[in-house]
Amino acid sequence: MTAQLDLATVLLLHKSSFLVGALCFLYLRWQSPLNEGLGILAVGFLSLALASTLAGYGEQKLLPAYLWTLSSFTIGLCGYALFWIGLRRLSGQRRRRADWLALAIPATGAVVGLITHFHVVNYARATAFNTAAFLFLAASAFAVLADRKGEPLPVRAIFAASLALGAALCLAVVVGLLKPDMLPVTTTYAFFLLIISHFAIALFALVLVKERAEAALRRTADTDMLTGVGNRRWFLSRLPRSGWKGDALVVLDLDFFKRINDRFGHQAGDQALTAFAGMVRANLRPTDCFARLGGEEFGLYLPKTNETQALAIAERLRRATEQLDVRFDGQRIALSVSVGVAFGQDMASNWEALFSMADTALYQAKHAGRNCVVAHTLSSQIEAEGAIAQAG
Repeated sequence: MTAQLDLATVLLLHKSSFLVGALCFLYLRWQSPLNEGLGILAVGFLSLALASTLAGYGEQKLLPAYLWTLSSFTIGLCGYALFWIGLRRLSGQRRRRADWLALAIPATGAVVGLITHFHVVNYARATAFNTAAFLFLAASAFAVLADRKGEPLPVRAIFAASLALGAALCLAVVVGLLKPDMLPVTTTYAFFLLIISHFAIALFALVLVKERAEAALRRTADTDMLTGVGNRRWFLSRLPRSGWKGDALVVLDLDFFKRINDRFGHQAGDQALTAFAGMVRANLRPTDCFARLGGEEFGLYLPKTNETQALAIAERLRRATEQLDVRFDGQRIALSVSVGVAFGQDMASNWEALFSMADTALYQAKHAGRNCVVAHTLSSQIEAEGAIAQAG
């Protein structure tokens, strides 16, 4: 198979891989305009396609050596520099002006070429070019993995692997040029494998954009649009199906919230809800789950939290609510919250039962005058049932 890979065919496939990649990036740019870097990636691949075309014409003696060698070298390095800039933006979704300094590498290469004329020596030009390509692709793989912490998409690992493979193949080409006996395959065949990696890079860039869009849809579906915290659907999905013994469930309800809406208006009520949710979220541990269950009611799941710790957390949130400085039209909106706490004991056979226990404790807190924390006990359950019966 290696013998069938003549240089002209490889150069044609090389150019085609960049053109296909550029089309993929342009399509993604059209479909997902908010994704940074796609346009730059397309320009980078088009530059690489142009450089490959010039090299092909040069190999066919259609262009003078002094013209195509330096121009294909410089344009190709610009393509890889632009690819790195675009990928950094696509991966991290942020702009960095300093990234444009990468274009100093092809500019420096062009100046050195004009001075030394190293570009007319095939192995010297190819070695310098593939060394730079190795560095750009390796840096791109690192960027994709480094951004995984902020955006842990599944495709990042395989995307980085495809970039690393491309970098390794560029390095293999360099080794094949300098030490032909050290490479188990021919340089031409390594170049052919590099073409396949170009297709893979374009494919996984598409998958990255797709997974990012799906993740955004999931966040939208799971987020309360007013407060920015999780909604009831998300909250229930975060609760374990079993093994809740030793955990705590807290239900919080802002007191007399209807009065706030009636006195100040619904805009003020929305402001109060947002301030309360932000305060609670800022006071939680990384493992805690907090969500708006509906209206002015919120839920808080505290894993691996004993009764003393759960009550201390609930009391801290109650006091912080009293101290919230929420103002609307120059007037302070006084807030307080009633809190019911239930614990994952054997008496709770499922989460529905635990929610019922927390609601019972919340009812007791309201019955006791509001602005207090009540933990569910068997006696509070009996008292609540008795009060409900009397009210009925």
